[in-house]
Amino acid sequence: MNPNPTAQSGSRHQLDDASLSTYLVNSNTIPGFKAPVVSTKIGYGQSNPTYFLDDAAGTRFILRKKPSGTIISPVAHQVDREFRVLKALGSVKGFPVPKVYTLCMDPSVIGTAFYVMEFVKGRIITDPDLGELSPSDRRQAWISLVETLAWLHSIDPDSIGLSNFGKKQGFYQRHCNTFQRIEAQQSKVKDINTGKQLGRAHEHYDEMVDFVRDNMTSDRYSIVHGDYKFDNVVLHPTEPRVIAILDWELSTIGHPLMDAVYVIGPFWNEITKAGHPVSNTTNKASSSTANAFQSSPYAPANRAKSGMPAPEELLDRYTRITGFDPRKEGSPPGKDFEIAKIFHYVRGGTISHGIQARTISGQASSDFSHVYFENTRKSLDAAYGMMQRLKENERLGQGVKAKL
Repeated sequence: MNPNPTAQSGSRHQLDDASLSTYLVNSNTIPGFKAPVVSTKIGYGQSNPTYFLDDAAGTRFILRKKPSGTIISPVAHQVDREFRVLKALGSVKGFPVPKVYTLCMDPSVIGTAFYVMEFVKGRIITDPDLGELSPSDRRQAWISLVETLAWLHSIDPDSIGLSNFGKKQGFYQRHCNTFQRIEAQQSKVKDINTGKQLGRAHEHYDEMVDFVRDNMTSDRYSIVHGDYKFDNVVLHPTEPRVIAILDWELSTIGHPLMDAVYVIGPFWNEITKAGHPVSNTTNKASSSTANAFQSSPYAPANRAKSGMPAPEELLDRYTRITGFDPRKEGSPPGKDFEIAKIFHYVRGGTISHGIQARTISGQASSDFSHVYFENTRKSLDAAYGMMQRLKENERLGQGVKAKL
């Protein structure tokens, strides 16, 4: 169980606490705040550097900032968007998000834009297998996770001031265009030590992105989180329920199918579980990744013993709340669900490729960025294999059924 992510220090990410303290006092946005503040880097996370802030009264807050240095993609690291969506969702009675206090876009304070929010005391579970929870709590935690996502997808963005937070049509097509642009930018990033360019994420990258863009037919919209998984939520200190959703960097108005496929990834994704690379030790001990997955608590044969609910039950609950069944999207029904999985892999591989780019350019937000390197190839190989199988099924005239 991880009540708080590991705090780490390092000159690369140290803040000017004196300047920050002066700004927060003058902003008068945090009730009861007492200077000075002491910041401590939180070691977990790959993108926007995150810190504990402890003031002189002993109250803890959280600060998230844009990373230092040249930003590879102009659409990444927009902390003002995180602040905006958190503030908007905070207006929905009971919805589990931390309270946000202040947004500072002035880089002269601590070097880059940042915002400060409430610290929610609870449990952040980084083990995708939920090994610290009892079987009964695993089940209830999963139900809470998915039902909370369904609640998010049921909120009308227009009703809370997010009508222009993103476009309401063409989500997959637009994001495929964005991915191709970002991947091209990332591929040209040079290693600060060798001067060598990173190179393409995959030799069939464009083919896979084109396939998703050209074949996804479903078009819905909702507020989407973009990275919805257990280690981006806070569970109650003693109960298996979500009390706060964190890390809104990738949030937008988009197709709810993306979040729905992503959240249940551990039940179908044999390459990664909840966004974390499958360990090398697991792969070495097994003849294949597929065999390694069979020992997972998410494998069908192991769910009853491990306490993991069936993904069908989770999606049934999601469907009852939202009125939208992800498993039936597309023509024939279910095709878009499978295409969304390909998108999931491509997206994960593109993000891993970006972590590689930030790492070789000296801008990694974490000291363990290297563990993601092999995940770029694994994710994109999996996407290519799924695309080939889907094409073959279409050629043979076979129907498509959501595979869980």
